[in-house]
Amino acid sequence: MTGIISGLLSAVFLALAYVFSGVAVRHCRQAGPVTILALAHVMMGLLSLVGLAFMWTPLVWTALPDYIGPLVGVMVFYLCGQGGLLCAQKTIDSSRIVPLLGLKLVVLALLNLLILRTESYGALQWLGIALTLLSAALLNRAGRRIPLRGLLLVVWTCVGYALSDTYIVQLVPQFHAHGMEGLVRPALLSAFLAYILCGIVSLAMLPFLPRQPLAVWKKVSPFAFFWLLAILFLFTCFADLGTVNGNIIQSTRGLLAIGLGAMLAKAGYTELEERVDAAVMARRVLAGVLMVLAIVCYNWGRW
Repeated sequence: MTGIISGLLSAVFLALAYVFSGVAVRHCRQAGPVTILALAHVMMGLLSLVGLAFMWTPLVWTALPDYIGPLVGVMVFYLCGQGGLLCAQKTIDSSRIVPLLGLKLVVLALLNLLILRTESYGALQWLGIALTLLSAALLNRAGRRIPLRGLLLVVWTCVGYALSDTYIVQLVPQFHAHGMEGLVRPALLSAFLAYILCGIVSLAMLPFLPRQPLAVWKKVSPFAFFWLLAILFLFTCFADLGTVNGNIIQSTRGLLAIGLGAMLAKAGYTELEERVDAAVMARRVLAGVLMVLAIVCYNWGRW
C-alpha cells in the first residue's frame, strides 16, 4: 500500500511541477529555460543537502569510487532531458507535453534493442509501442498543431530521461553491494546525491548566466519544490513496487496534467493552457488513456 500511495502522490506532484515549470518558462521569458533550469536545481540541491543530513552514512565517502560513475551519468542525462523539457514548454502546453513523455517507452525499447541488446519483445510489448505512437499522433491533433521543433525537443527530453534511467538502475545497487539494507533508504540516498550534484553543476553555471531578481527565484521555487517532492515519492514507489509497477502508476500523470490544464484554461490562464472545446478535450483524454494502456501492455510481460 505504501508503494501505491507513494506512486500516486508522485504522479500528482509531477503534474503540478510541470504546471509550475510552464509558469516559470512563460512568465520569465527574459530569463530563458537554461537559467530557469539552473535556478531550480540550485534550490533542489540545497533541499537535498538537508535530506542527506538526515540520512547520512559513511558510505557516502567510502563507496564513492563505485557509485560516482553512475551518479554522473544520472546527472548529465537528466539535466539534458530537463533542459529539453523547459525549452519545449515555451511553445507547447504542459497538458500536451506530459502525456507525450510516454514516448520515453519507445526510446527505451530502441535503446534496449539496438544498443544495450538486453531485452527481446513479444506481441504485447510491440502493441504498447504502437499505442504510444498512436497516442502521440492523437495529441498532435488535439488543439494547435505541435511545431516540429517542439516535438523534437520532447523526443530529446525522452532520450535524456531514458538514458538517465539506465544509470539509476546501476546507481542504487551500489549501496546494496556495500551492505546497506532495505529498499527505500538506498533509493532516497541516491536521489539526494543526484540532486546535490545537479545543484553543484547549476551553481557553477550561475556566473555565466544573466543575474536574476528575487521575483524570478520566487517564480521558479514551486517547480523546484514539487519536482523534488515528486522524485522522492517516485523513488520510494520504485523501491517498494519495482520500476515496472511504478511506471504504470506514473503513467496517470498524463491524465492528471490534462485535467489540470483544463482547469487552468477554464480559470482564464490562457497564456499557460489553450482553451479548447469538448471534442478536442475528449481527444486529449483518449490520448492520455491510450498512453496508460501502452505502458501497461509494454510492461505486462515483466510482471
